Amino acid sequence: MLRLKGHATEKEFLDEVIERSGQDLLRCLQCGKCSGGCPITSETVGGPRRLIARILGGMKEEALRDPTFWYCVSCGTCATRCPVEINTYALSTTLCEMAAEEGIEPSEPGIHLFEEICLKSIEKNGRIREINAALAFNMRSLRPWADADIGTKMMLKGAFSPLSILHRNHSNKKITEIFEKIKQKQQQKA
Repeated sequence: MLRLKGHATEKEFLDEVIERSGQDLLRCLQCGKCSGGCPITSETVGGPRRLIARILGGMKEEALRDPTFWYCVSCGTCATRCPVEINTYALSTTLCEMAAEEGIEPSEPGIHLFEEICLKSIEKNGRIREINAALAFNMRSLRPWADADIGTKMMLKGAFSPLSILHRNHSNKKITEIFEKIKQKQQQKA
């Protein structure tokens, strides 16, 4: 495992990641258990092990452009399997913020739009309405027919009714309170 060469910028990046994420990456054994259980690890998305190796190697640019943290589904498998209890979800959140601060675009185009649509769905309905979220995403990303073939197959198999698109759940009081607190915090920061 390649570790830091002692350059000040490498150490600064590692220290900032450790400080902001609260994860002691210097304890990482590079055993690969995190990536072995990670549902998003693939040839193109290297997974937590590769991401941590890049951070430990002082490869700031490569680490902030690594697609792993954009694809993280926060399942917790990495933290559960890690013998030194590194929580890669906390690391992923930190790297998303750092990449945004550096002006680095997400490796997955439209991810912020999709997050916004999902959060609005939860705020309005108390949960994500998957079909409505997919339709809204496709419309707003100017690809209205992108999933028409899959949607038609799902509808024909009874996975959803076309009328379910029109149905609206109502958010409950707790969810409304959560979103109000978030809005208040955002206003305080501004």
